[in-house]
Parts: sequence; C-alpha cells; structure tokens
Amino acid sequence: MPANKPRLQTTLVVDNLSPFTPDIVTCLNKLGANYIQKSFSSLTNVTISSNDDNNSSNYKHYGHNPGGSAYILNKSKVLVDGANYDKKNNNDSRDIIDTNNNTNNTNNNLSCDKVILSGRRMNNREINIVNSSIIRQCFENNIPLLGICYGAEILALTLGGTIRKMAMPVQDTISLTVSKSSSLISADMKTLLVYESHRYCVAKLPEDFESLASSIHCEHEIFSHKEKKLFGTQFHPEKSGADGLKLLSNFLSI
Repeated sequence: MPANKPRLQTTLVVDNLSPFTPDIVTCLNKLGANYIQKSFSSLTNVTISSNDDNNSSNYKHYGHNPGGSAYILNKSKVLVDGANYDKKNNNDSRDIIDTNNNTNNTNNNLSCDKVILSGRRMNNREINIVNSSIIRQCFENNIPLLGICYGAEILALTLGGTIRKMAMPVQDTISLTVSKSSSLISADMKTLLVYESHRYCVAKLPEDFESLASSIHCEHEIFSHKEKKLFGTQFHPEKSGADGLKLLSNFLSI
C-alpha cells in the first residue's frame, strides 16, 4: 500500500476589514497554501483549536492580566477609539480598558494549524475583542500566529505591551534591518524592503517577546515570543514583494 501523504495544513486568515486581505489570500494561493478566510464578525464566541492533538502547552499569565479562559471573551485588552498607546510618547493617550463581554452562548469549534491576523481600516471595538480572544487561544494551544500591522499591535497589547502614535503616518515602501534570526526570517538577509501603512506602532514588547528587525520609523518591525510561535510584523508582508512572500512562506513552514 502507498505511504500516507502528509496532511495539508490549514491556515485561518482573520479578515479585520483590511483592504489588503485579498493580497494575503493572493500570496497564500501563490504558495499553494490551504486556508480558510473568515471575517472577524463570524469568529465571535468561536473556539480556535489546533488540528494537531499533540500541540498544547500550559497557559502563562502576563503582568497585564490577559484574562481568564482562552475560550471566553472576558476582560479583553482593547484599543479605545484607535488612540490607545504609550503615554510616555504622547500626552493625549488614553488607557487600555478591560471590557467584560461574558456570554452564555455555546462556542463553536474551528480547527486550524496556523492563524494570520490581518490589518484593519478603522477602529472597531468588536475587532479588538475578537482578535484578543484568538491571540489568547493561540497562546494557550501553541498555535502559530502571525499578526500583521494592526494584528501585530493587538498581539502586543493583549499580552501586556504598549503602542504609540507616530509623529507622522507611514505609507510607503521602506527598508528595515534584521537584527536576529528566527524561524520567520534569517539575519543573513540583513535588510528587507517592505510596505508600511500605519499611524501607530508597537512601543513596548510584552514579557518574553524579542525584537527581530527595526527601521527608522519603528523599533519593533518584526517581533516574536521567545518560546511560543507568536509573531508580529508592523509592515504588510502581503504587499512587500519577494521579501514579504518569503516571510509568509517561512511562517507557513513553521
């Protein structure tokens, strides 16, 4: 009998109303990836679980209290009106707030091997809550996650980091310097040309995260957890040509 073929892994693409979500899908199609695209609104009260029965880990509580069960949208760290950032960098900042969103509804289950969080066009409280819930579930179940632009910012905020408002928005192709190798990117590449479109950036990384690349605009252009497979890119790899496609390919291979 022929040997069993390896199972094709499935990547969940969370669409946060980003105009660039179709570009993520285009890249995944180029890479021959198997994926599911879901709007954030369809993932409220959904339990994200791994397709790999052996892929589990203990949940760690961070100093900023990421909340209770990863399966419940409870006490989520959320952005307020898109203006939640590091007070040290802007005097007009507003605090992160805890939002209780308890529900008695039965959760639906969705199994996947990896998760990609898209950027977003505008602030939306429900987007923040849903994405924070997904991040915690990926953290608890050790599911690889890549947060893009807003996805990177909400990843940092959910697990105890901060963001700041930039002096000027960035909407251009820029060069960034890779400082440390990881499964996502090799330091041998030294520099990358990437596309950015944002007015906020990650100011402080959560505990146990490290910076992998920087630019003249942002200190943490690429960052990752030191042990878990959680990654953030302040830029849009789906709009960054060959360098961005390579990064996405590496993520799919994790």
